[in-house]
Amino acid sequence: MALATDDRASAACVYALHVGGLNDRRKRDFVEAMRAADLVYADGGSTVWLGRLAGAKHLERAPTTDIGWDVLAGIARRRGRTVRVALVGGPEGLAARAATVLEEGGDTQVVAVEHGFHDDWSGVLARVRATDPDVVVVGLGAPREMTWCESHRAELPPALILTCGGWFGHLVGDERRAPTLLRRSGLEWIARVAQAPRRLGPRYVRGVMSCMVLAAQTTIRRARAVVA
Repeated sequence: MALATDDRASAACVYALHVGGLNDRRKRDFVEAMRAADLVYADGGSTVWLGRLAGAKHLERAPTTDIGWDVLAGIARRRGRTVRVALVGGPEGLAARAATVLEEGGDTQVVAVEHGFHDDWSGVLARVRATDPDVVVVGLGAPREMTWCESHRAELPPALILTCGGWFGHLVGDERRAPTLLRRSGLEWIARVAQAPRRLGPRYVRGVMSCMVLAAQTTIRRARAVVA
């Protein structure tokens, strides 16, 4: 929470790493953006599994669709006031609908709403800065949202910049959450694919292959380290 509540002179970028990021691990601009992040958290069972295989001892899954509310509520408590939030992303109208849900949930004032399909972002960024938000939630989809944040980092307000993937759609009910059992077991992707097989099916097929490759590489590296 300190990233969002300490006085800052520049943006603090917090990104989620999930199976989409594993698929894009060879894209240079995406990798550079992730390395430049102030914080990266595991949004996906595959990320947690690979991290533990690599030796991580304290790594837990934190889907943005779960922790988004907690982050905003925690900032409100630490600041002792309503959190000022800007929403950027999605097709026209989606962020505005998500804003209504967030404000109805309490502790949140949405001060700016922008869709994610602008050709020129200069005016958008100027409007967002002018609202002086505490948090800017960016839902452009990975890896675009990370590379967008990195390319516009100097123009973003000195706030917590949180990428959120498809959270806006979850907030308004366009996409349903998986049953609790699937969420707790890290298998929420099954429900997501069932709802949007054409859009998400290829991503998760590639994700299986990415996990297999990365798991093999990690196992070999750890074995060599033991021998050395």
